[in-house]
Amino acid sequence: MYKPPTTSPAPLVSRNGQPFLDPDWSAPLDVDGILAQLPEETQVAGMFFLALQNKAKDMNVALPESRPRYLPFNFYPLRELIPMMVVGAAHFYGARSIRDGLRVMGHGVPKALVNSTVGKVVFGSAEGIQAAAEAMAKTYSINLRPPSRAEVTQSGPNWLIVHLENVHYFLDSHHVGVFEGVMLHAGAGGTVRIAALSSSSAELLLTW
Repeated sequence: MYKPPTTSPAPLVSRNGQPFLDPDWSAPLDVDGILAQLPEETQVAGMFFLALQNKAKDMNVALPESRPRYLPFNFYPLRELIPMMVVGAAHFYGARSIRDGLRVMGHGVPKALVNSTVGKVVFGSAEGIQAAAEAMAKTYSINLRPPSRAEVTQSGPNWLIVHLENVHYFLDSHHVGVFEGVMLHAGAGGTVRIAALSSSSAELLLTW
C-alpha cells in the first residue's frame, strides 16, 4: 500500500537550544566592537575587495582604507575590508539601514563567486537550494584565513540549517544576506533566520 513520504517541519531552535529569529535590521551596529574582537591574523580573499571597489567606482563613492590595487586570489587583512563594507552599505543601497545594506551586499556574493575561477568549480554547477547552500558553505574555508567553517548540518523538504564557525564579522546581517542570495541564485525566494551561538558562530535556518 502506498504511503506518502513523511515530512519534517523546520525546527524552531538550534541544536544548542537557541531560537531561530529574524534579524533586527534596525538594530545599532557596533563596528568598533567587531574590530576590537577580530583576531589580527584574519584575512579574506581579494575578490571581495575588488567587488566593492568596482561598485564604489560605478557609484562615485570613496571607500576608506582602500589600497590602489587588490589581486583576486591574494589574501588581505579582514580589518581592511570591514570599514569598506560599512561605507558601501551606507551609500550603495539608498535609505536602507547599515545592517540591511550589508544584507543586500551579501546577495551579490554568489555572483561574485561564479565569476571567479574557484567559484566556477565549487559553486557554478550547483542546482537547487541545498546543493547551492552546500557549495557556498565550502567557499568559507577557501576564502577566509584562518579557515572559517560552514556546513549544512540538517535539512528537510523545504528547509535546511547551515552551521557557521569562526566568522568574525556581520554574522547577523551580511552572512544572512549571503544565504538569502544563495536561494535567489537557485531561483527561489525564502527566509533566513539566525540562532546566535557566540560572537563568531551561529546556525542559519533557510526555509522556502
